[in-house]
Order: sequence, then C-alpha cells, then structure tokens
Amino acid sequence: MRAAVLREAGRLAVEEVPRPEPEPGELLLRVRDCGICGSDLHAAHTLPPGTVMGHEFAGEVAALGSGVSGWDVGEPVVALPYMACGSCAACVAGDGIRCTTIRSLGLGDLPGAYAEYVRVHPESCLRIPDGIGFRAAALVEPLAVALHGVRMAPVAAGTGCLVMGAGPIGLTTLLWCRAMGAVTVVSDPAEGRAALARRLGATATADPAREHPGSRLQSLTGRDPEVVFECVGIRGTLNDALAQAGIRGTVVVLGVCFGADEIVPGLAVMKELVVRFALAYTKDDFAAALAALQERRLDVDALVTDVVTVEDAPQAFEALMRPTTQGKVLIEF
Repeated sequence: MRAAVLREAGRLAVEEVPRPEPEPGELLLRVRDCGICGSDLHAAHTLPPGTVMGHEFAGEVAALGSGVSGWDVGEPVVALPYMACGSCAACVAGDGIRCTTIRSLGLGDLPGAYAEYVRVHPESCLRIPDGIGFRAAALVEPLAVALHGVRMAPVAAGTGCLVMGAGPIGLTTLLWCRAMGAVTVVSDPAEGRAALARRLGATATADPAREHPGSRLQSLTGRDPEVVFECVGIRGTLNDALAQAGIRGTVVVLGVCFGADEIVPGLAVMKELVVRFALAYTKDDFAAALAALQERRLDVDALVTDVVTVEDAPQAFEALMRPTTQGKVLIEF
C-alpha cells in the first residue's frame, strides 16, 4: 500500500509499505481522508524515521480481526486515534486517553493514517451517520479537541470569547463558540487565516501585531474577554492569554507548547483567573461532534482549504511549516 512516511526531520516521502492485517480484537480500516495536524508538524522533528503519522481520519471497515463482531466490512467509521484496553475504568467511562496501556496511532507507538490502511481498536470506533461525507468526518478529531476545551469554559449566548490563533484548532473552537451564540474575536497575524475565520462566522478578527485583540472584543461587548482560548502553543502566548482575559475570566489552553515557558502569575492572581489545560477528548466529545455534523449545527465545508493525494502529501506538509491561507489540509485516498 502507499503511505507518506517520515524519512528525516520534517520531511515525508511516499513509499510502498506492507499492508497491515488486523490482529485479534482489531479492525482494519481503509482510509478515505486524513487531516494533517499541527501536532504532526511538531512531532515530525522528534519521531524516528519510518514513522507513519496521521491521527485525524475517516474510513471504512476493510477487515475484522479474529474475535471481533458487531461490525461489517464497508461500514463508514471514525476512530479515536489510539489503542486502549477497552475494559478498564477509564475506557468504560469513554476516557480511553487515560488508559494505562494506551498506544497512540500516528505519533510513534503505532502506524497512523497517512496510509491507505490503518489498524484500529473497535472500542475506539464510531459509525459515521448518513449524510456525512468522509471529508467532514475526518474533521471530527479536531472538532472533538475544540469541543473538549469549550466544555471547560462558561460559554453561552452573548459570552465574549477571544480565540488566539486561526489554525485548525482555533477555527474549530470558533465554530463551537459560534454555535453556542458567543461573541467571538479571533486573533491571528496572517490575513489569509483571519479571512477564513471571518468566513466561518467570527464576529471580528484582530491582527495582534497591530491592535490589542482583547480591546477589539471589549469594543463589541463593553466587557473584557470573559473566555480566552489559547490555540497557538508557542512560548509567550499563555502569558498573553492571561494578560488579555478579563477579571474572573477563564483561560483555556488548547495550544501545546512543548518547551519551557514563562508566565507572570500576578496577572492571573490580580484578576482571579481560572486557567484550564485541555488534553485531547473523550469518546463523548467525538459522538457530540458527529451529532453536530449530522444535525448541521456546524458548517465545516470552508474549513477544508486543500485536498491532496498521498503523492502530494510531502509538499503539502512542507508548506504547512509556513502557513498562509491554509485551514485544514486533507490527504485523500
């Protein structure tokens, strides 16, 4: 089968690799669409050569491993991108990300979905409802990430929300805030991405190099930001989020900064801020994202700006190292 394989730091190569077979208790999926995630761009500089990345995917059941029942070949599915035991307390509660035996897909433990086929655990799978195409279904993973963060904050109709960053996670966070009726300003220095945020329903956008995004929101609501979503994940942005949040506001950290960072705790203390750090999602977040797509409460079509074949994946991956107008880029098989 064809796969985009990490061959050196930050560089993919398209290769023919052996098609996997499902082990006992597993499903094999034929991948139809797989998103390129910002985490992949970071991980490409630390994962070993030979890694097949890809953890935002939708496909159809291609084969059942021994002992698996309740699934049919050809069924369209999405999967939480990990293998967990499926029976511990965390797994039973739908919180498999906390399973002590978890093995991730596409981030070093197991091969991911930058390939025509991928092995998954049945307990991690959800059927794609009628009316949802594979491209939209491949967005369920980032939608679930954003929903998990939004559920940590008091977002409701009229809430003043500032979303820092108009990458895919910032944009999916915007979609949930918009669906809940919040007044939402998106901050991003790239005009192409800011324009996409406006197209997706942002009340307004702000270039942080030219204006204070919190002030932009204050001009719309008469209040400082009640909720700030940090969706950038580079050094300094967490402290910026603390600085822009209003008194007794909430900061939700969705961006992942892998290096050491510094904050000024007094910013949070003086304003009595609540700061929440969000990790991934639960199975219920995935199910809620699928339901929102089925019920057309979210319009995600504009979020997908580029669809490439696996042969063009290396070039698309490299281009995302310096993003301009890209929203979500999908590899389609």
